[in-house]
Amino acid sequence: MRVTSLARRLGTAALVLSIGASLTACSDDGGTTDSSSSATDEGTDDSADESTEEPSEDESETPDEASLAELTSDDFYPSVMAAMREAESFNFETVAGVAGQEQKMAGQARFSDAGIEMMASSTGAQAMEMILLGKAMYMKSPDFGTGDKWIKIDLSDPDSLFGMIGKAADPEVMFKAMESPKKLELLGTEDVDGVPTNHYRITMDPSQYLKAMEFPAAMADMLPKELVTEMWVDGDSLPRRFTQTIEVPATAGGAPTSTTTEGTYSDFGTDVEIEAPPAAQVTEAPGM
Repeated sequence: MRVTSLARRLGTAALVLSIGASLTACSDDGGTTDSSSSATDEGTDDSADESTEEPSEDESETPDEASLAELTSDDFYPSVMAAMREAESFNFETVAGVAGQEQKMAGQARFSDAGIEMMASSTGAQAMEMILLGKAMYMKSPDFGTGDKWIKIDLSDPDSLFGMIGKAADPEVMFKAMESPKKLELLGTEDVDGVPTNHYRITMDPSQYLKAMEFPAAMADMLPKELVTEMWVDGDSLPRRFTQTIEVPATAGGAPTSTTTEGTYSDFGTDVEIEAPPAAQVTEAPGM
């Protein structure tokens, strides 16, 4: 029973982490460079032939607004993933609410040759720390009964619960679920912490989501008929904010369970240091 309970907690926390991340100080990523470029162009325009009309028209729009090209359902996934890989690293924050309990998680992530690497901590329903490096996941929580020791989990088995967690913790896998959405709608243009973004609503078929995550098809019975995610994407195709609400159908006549997750990405290209815990602080928990 203890191992089952622990596995459930680990799965919940990691799935929360997979959804996303945060923007708090990213104005410089999407705005400062463009503004500098605009200032240079403006100076050039002043010294150019006054008969040229285009500079004055461009000056009527901010550079960020002008760069907000609409993504289509075909180029949403490749554009967003290419932008995140080019940035290489980012900070994130998420808040998830399930059955009246709230879970907050914050951390950093980076792309490497071995895949996504992460370091995060959470508070709320499950206080814990997490490090993800390649196929190894380290977790520490006062609820695990291992004191100050980190639990090391092998994610190499794709058919195990923890192998699923490893896939769920990879943002590329999450965005791949949006590769062929049922519908992609542009709801409007909004600022996220001062950065102009396009606000999209992405509607997915649950079977497409499960296929991308390589989860068992039978899990479709646990999901609604459609999965809807709203995402705010800037002019560089970087995701800045997301929200997602999933209502899990009731079983045995009970009430459905609603899960709401929202988060933001920030500080793209930030310096990130992620290292495995010292070997003396790591333990292999029985049954893991």
